Amino acid sequence: MKLLSGIAGLTLASVVAIASANSADLYRGQAGGYKDGPIVAPVATWTGFYAGLNVGYGWNDDADADGIIGGGQIGYNWQGAFGTSPLVLGVETDIQGSDIKNDNDDKLNYFGTVRGRLGYALGNSLVYATGGFAYGEFDGADKTSTGYTVGGGVEHKFTPNLSVKAEYLYTDLGDNDSDNADFNTVRVGLNYHFGATGYEPLK
Repeated sequence: MKLLSGIAGLTLASVVAIASANSADLYRGQAGGYKDGPIVAPVATWTGFYAGLNVGYGWNDDADADGIIGGGQIGYNWQGAFGTSPLVLGVETDIQGSDIKNDNDDKLNYFGTVRGRLGYALGNSLVYATGGFAYGEFDGADKTSTGYTVGGGVEHKFTPNLSVKAEYLYTDLGDNDSDNADFNTVRVGLNYHFGATGYEPLK
């Protein structure tokens, strides 16, 4: 009986010692444990609704037309749409007030777009191509002109909820008689992403 008690006591002591050693190993820091190991920065997800404002510049070299534009946009992104997490599908609509006009004061009063977006997420940044339907109104026109738009841009999240973007679009509203029917735009914008939350890094 004394022998069995001694063996049991020795076994228990060994288990406690091994458990203590493993616990110390888990918390020994940079030497190989997990307590003070490398901190991984949180990575944004692009999935969700967003809305924002933008301002920019538009021009048509052939018609010697240019001017300031400004407006707003709303859209939705879906990251991992094809089962690969860096790929982002999206849809966006925007409307812009416009001061694009030529020397004859032929002016584009406003225009808007409804576009698809296909992007590739690089952490907190998104590079994308975009294209779709466009519409607008020119001074003196008796109808809304329609056409298409294509372009691309880059967007960066500096907080989980806020992002800035820079974008180029070529737009052709070809079903009208204006010399400004096709034009280029560059713009910068600020978006607010609804429901976005940050991720705490593992410490």
